[in-house]
Amino acid sequence: MRTVISIIALFWLLAASALPVSAAEYRKIKVAVLDFQQQGSFETAGVGRIAAEWLTTSLVETGRFEIIERRLLQQIVDEQKMGVSGLLDPASASRIGRLLGVKTVVTGTIQHYENTFELNVRLINVETGAIVTADRIKAGSASSLRNLVGRITTRIVRHFPLQGYVVQRTGNRVMIDLGRQSGVSPGLQFSVFLEGKPLRHPKTGEVLSIEQIEKGTLTISEVREKTALATISSENCSGCIQEGQQVSSVFVEEARRRDELQQQQDEERKRLEREQEDQEKRDKEIRKQEEERKKRERETAERSKRQTEQGQIIAGLISVMTFPAQKESLTSLAVSPTGRVVAAGDNDGRIMAWDLKTRQQLFTLPAHKGEVTAVDISHDGRLLASAGKDKRVTVWNISRQQQVAALEVKEKVTDIEFSRSGQQLAIGLDNKESWIWNIANNRSRTVKSDDDVLAVALSPDGHLLATGGKDKLISLWEPNSGRLLRRLSGHAKDIRMLTFVANGRRLVSVSDDKQGILWDTRSGAQLRILGGHDDQIVHLAVSRDGHKLVTGERRRGDGLIILWDPETGRELRRYRAEKRVDLMGMTPDGTLLVIGHDKDLSVYQLN
Repeated sequence: MRTVISIIALFWLLAASALPVSAAEYRKIKVAVLDFQQQGSFETAGVGRIAAEWLTTSLVETGRFEIIERRLLQQIVDEQKMGVSGLLDPASASRIGRLLGVKTVVTGTIQHYENTFELNVRLINVETGAIVTADRIKAGSASSLRNLVGRITTRIVRHFPLQGYVVQRTGNRVMIDLGRQSGVSPGLQFSVFLEGKPLRHPKTGEVLSIEQIEKGTLTISEVREKTALATISSENCSGCIQEGQQVSSVFVEEARRRDELQQQQDEERKRLEREQEDQEKRDKEIRKQEEERKKRERETAERSKRQTEQGQIIAGLISVMTFPAQKESLTSLAVSPTGRVVAAGDNDGRIMAWDLKTRQQLFTLPAHKGEVTAVDISHDGRLLASAGKDKRVTVWNISRQQQVAALEVKEKVTDIEFSRSGQQLAIGLDNKESWIWNIANNRSRTVKSDDDVLAVALSPDGHLLATGGKDKLISLWEPNSGRLLRRLSGHAKDIRMLTFVANGRRLVSVSDDKQGILWDTRSGAQLRILGGHDDQIVHLAVSRDGHKLVTGERRRGDGLIILWDPETGRELRRYRAEKRVDLMGMTPDGTLLVIGHDKDLSVYQLN
């Protein structure tokens, strides 16, 4: 009974000592340092206790920790009938930590063998009983061991970064709500960020982490009692760092290592890109030499084939027009929502446009350096957007053939799509990012996926952004805020294309797993599996009224094209292509199908 009363009294003492005097003191982390268990023979008695005292002093000097007084620690240990040394079992240490009212317990061993002293330190999370980290240092003598305790302290501090808020910004100077009482010192660096959405496990719903939207970094220049002044070391955009954003301390050596690693990765990526470009140039030259000899024969045969119109390229479809063969292979295709214009990009950076009614070529634009990776036409037919391997997105006025806006991006663009208003452009990149670019004010918002993005789509009302790619998931975002609404799981391989149907109530996705899926965007449920393809599905086109949906596969020859009812997911008809289908688009009324193969572009009647 006496033991119980004593423990209750100690709890009241802990509760009273926990009342904060100031915000800075409240932020200090309560830690209990237990005596280290001795293993081996030692000339000096109580080496484990001495090492614990060294570590306690070192932690206190950082100004970051509130260390439990040894008298209180010893009283709790005696009440529990446990030896203060040898508390190496995480469960036991966790029980002691809860009695002391701390979140972390430091324990470990000190060993002596072959003229070597080894200090093993473990940090134990009291709430979970798990070992947060374990570190080890060695020394040739007990005296030199003391000098190495500082290294252990530095490693411990890294697990407890200082966290606070920006309270004021004036020009390039920022004030934060952490000062001398919190252990802040001149030269200390802080990262500035905003907390985004919680990242949840798609099946269990468990919160795995909280998204951090980085804004920049600060370096402390002046320290006061409860605040500190800092200069902005880096900023992700002009005016990114603002009052109310969170800050977290960063160790200079860790930041330097991270920058060096990033620099190495950037240099390696650039080297690989240069090698790939050189190889592509060599391959292009070889192909050019091989084709030169047969060029006239091939052109004559193709011209004859177009004139006779007897041998249709796609069985079951009627060819209505064929445009002249281009100089370079076509790499991207878009049919205007007005049904009047078809535009295509090639692997030499050019964009060509034709009038589907007059069959006349409208213009050729030297738009990019290298391959044109994506094109799209606004819903009013006035603007053309293009993206290239040169990491640049441009918007053109079709009637004047003039550039009206441009955006530099971080990596190669994989897909683009206009909003219904034509004021925004969704951009997918192969660096795990998607951008929403407001063309009018030239501002952009970034959302991050788990892997490279290969497809983007905007709902007709502009309230949903869908992204998909190598992570095999479809993410639905709120474009204006960048908030993740839900993730759709169902594909087994890379997602290639996305499109909204039924006024945004449905979403269609196609993948390398040879399947398409019809989704309910409100509930995230799978409504229908679009099966039946023999190879990876890489083409997707939908009529403007949403009554016709066409999918095409990658197969080199004898490729399959399937016509669907997007409302029900029911297969309507199949077509077989004698040549590989490289590009595909549909007019908004669903009557014409535009097919691209290498340097050729043809139009077929879709019945």
